[in-house]
Amino acid sequence: MCLGLVAVAFPEASSADTPEPVAVINGDLALPAITGNGNTLTPTGWSVGSTSANNGAGTASGVFRYAGTVTGHPGGKAAAMLPQNGSSYEFKQRLRGVRPGARVTVTFDDSPGIAMQCAPRTVEQGQTYTVQGEGGAVQKELTEPDPDKEWNVFGAGVWRTGRTYTFTANAYEPLLTFASTVPVKPNGGAAGTGTNGGQCGPMITNITAVQVPPPLDKTIRNNELPPSLAFRGNDKRNVTEAVTECNTAASRCTFTAESDYSFAYYEPARQAEEGYINCTRATITRERPLRISSRTISDLPAAAGLPPAPGSAARSNMNGQFTTGTGTTPAWAPAADRTVREVISPGEVSWIETQSGRQRTEGWYTSNPTPADPNLDWRLYTVVDHPSTQLADRVYQRTGPLTSGEQARCRSNRPSAETPVDAGAPAAGADRG
Repeated sequence: MCLGLVAVAFPEASSADTPEPVAVINGDLALPAITGNGNTLTPTGWSVGSTSANNGAGTASGVFRYAGTVTGHPGGKAAAMLPQNGSSYEFKQRLRGVRPGARVTVTFDDSPGIAMQCAPRTVEQGQTYTVQGEGGAVQKELTEPDPDKEWNVFGAGVWRTGRTYTFTANAYEPLLTFASTVPVKPNGGAAGTGTNGGQCGPMITNITAVQVPPPLDKTIRNNELPPSLAFRGNDKRNVTEAVTECNTAASRCTFTAESDYSFAYYEPARQAEEGYINCTRATITRERPLRISSRTISDLPAAAGLPPAPGSAARSNMNGQFTTGTGTTPAWAPAADRTVREVISPGEVSWIETQSGRQRTEGWYTSNPTPADPNLDWRLYTVVDHPSTQLADRVYQRTGPLTSGEQARCRSNRPSAETPVDAGAPAAGADRG
């Protein structure tokens, strides 16, 4: 017997064989605009050095850019020069929209440095650097040689186009990092090997990426959901900071669900209350009251209001952003009273099982409006597992034979002496009739 049974179709994630574009911000390094031959302004969307600090230390300047008029790039693109090696000068960007398990392919162009101060011997055999995506191995690169470079004259650039690097991400919004490995040397003059104190390094530009997203994994239980994560620009930030930002005003953030990774489902069946044993010789029909309750699972701080605090009548701004973005208004902790008509055959036990209809919503809170400077853009990733507004809870009456323990309970409820009475005693006479 089954009550409230509802069928559900599950959406599937994107095809695992079809690459999708990844948004690389300012991949041609044209912004901010370059006046003259170049400048040291950090390219929009990129960071130099560490991005682990919460104070935005990864957005300082430190990479020199050359205008497309002097780079020698066949497409006339501006380019960034990777300066001296060391973590303080790594060139980084988080790849938005990439998740753990995604197979990412990055494409880029490179050339040896063209700086006037690049000594000929520094570039005549090419220059070394590395590229790495978070979760992938370090790929070592060597640019083409430039045997014609002259001291105190801009180089012409010797470009390799369409270089690729592929990695499997092990984090949300993995960092893509380019870093020079050219040794830092002082100026060496026209015949020397100096790198101008580290300011003569390889150049990169025309950075693009595609990904093959991982398939949707529906085997993850709701007590094993991935933790919420917060970013501002390329820096990781504390989740509490992002919650405070989004709760500042009703429209401060926008919630966008990841449709390929959000789905409705039924949680595993569980027994509600106790079983009922029929120790009689008759079929029993009874009305059984049943209370069904459910809750929302989220690791966001209580201030986020997903779910709302018990007894709270006011809806938080993030709660409103969630309902606006999903087009639904979940009942965060619903409870309902039902009556089940049980039919229990003689010598059987009856119990009730329930399956709650659930919705797993994965998505991002992002700054609204999107700031002109991507390094000021707040992004908060989260997964909320809540009661479904589309699937009715399932209620089952289950019956089965008594276990040995239940049979013993039935016998203990009907004590009786052996028959005939005193069967082992000698006969004292005979009954005649």
